[in-house]
Amino acid sequence: MERFLVEIKNADVFVGGNPVLKSLSWTMNEGENWAIVGNNGSGKTTLMKLIFGEIIPVYGGQVHWFGKREHSPLLQVREKLGYVSAEYQTNYDRPATGWQVVASGFFSSIGLHEQVTPEQKESALQAMAHLGIEYLGNTSFRQMSYGEARRVLLARAMVHRTKLLILDEPCAGLDIPTRERFLTTLEKLKHTSMIYVTHRIEEIMPCVTHVLFLKDGQISAQGKKDEMLNSETLSRALGCPLSVEKKSDRYWLSLP
Repeated sequence: MERFLVEIKNADVFVGGNPVLKSLSWTMNEGENWAIVGNNGSGKTTLMKLIFGEIIPVYGGQVHWFGKREHSPLLQVREKLGYVSAEYQTNYDRPATGWQVVASGFFSSIGLHEQVTPEQKESALQAMAHLGIEYLGNTSFRQMSYGEARRVLLARAMVHRTKLLILDEPCAGLDIPTRERFLTTLEKLKHTSMIYVTHRIEEIMPCVTHVLFLKDGQISAQGKKDEMLNSETLSRALGCPLSVEKKSDRYWLSLP
C-alpha cells in the first residue's frame, strides 16, 4: 500500500475573512511528483502554505503528513519539508555567503544565528556541489544573479535531506535561459518528491507524474499528467480556449 506524503481532508481556508480554499480534499503519495496549475488568484500559494503548515484549515478540516494521521509537531514535519519561492528569495535579506545561506536551512532561519558544525558546513557544500553551484560557496548572496540566488535557495531547501520539496512558482522572474537551467537542476533531484506550482505548462518537467488544476479555490481536475494535459481539460481549467502540443516530453500551449 502506498504511503501518503500529504493528506488534506475537507479544508476550508480564509484569508482576510475571504474564503480562498473551499472544502478541498487531496492526497499525494510516495513516488509522485505533482504540478499544481491555476490562474493567478486560484488559491495556489494558499494551498502551499497550508501544506507547509503556515496556515490551518477551519471547520474541522485536516492536514496530515508522511503517513501519520495522529498529531505531529510542526517542527518535526518541517524537518522533512523544503520550500522555494520568488517571495522567499525577496525576503532573504540578511548578509551571508552562498554556503551560509544553504546552511541556514538546518535551522529554518533567514541568516545564520547559530554555530554551524563542520559536518553541517560540509553538507551545505555537498548540496551545492550536487546542484552544480559549488562555485558560489563564498559569494555574497546579495551579489549573485537572480538565477544563481534561486538555485542557492534550492540547495538550502535540500540540505536537511528534504522528503518533500514545495516549489511555489520558482521560475517567476527568471529569463528563459536561466529558467531552463533551473528546471534542468530539478531533474537531477533524486529521493525527493516535489510539488511544483505554476501557471505555465511549459515548466512542467518530465519528472512530474500528476497534475492538479485549481480554480476559484477548488479542485477542477486532477490525475496522471498525460491524462490531464490535454486541450479540453486545460481550456476548462484556465478559462480560455487553448491547444496543447507535446514535444520532447514537455507540453506547450498555443491559441487554437
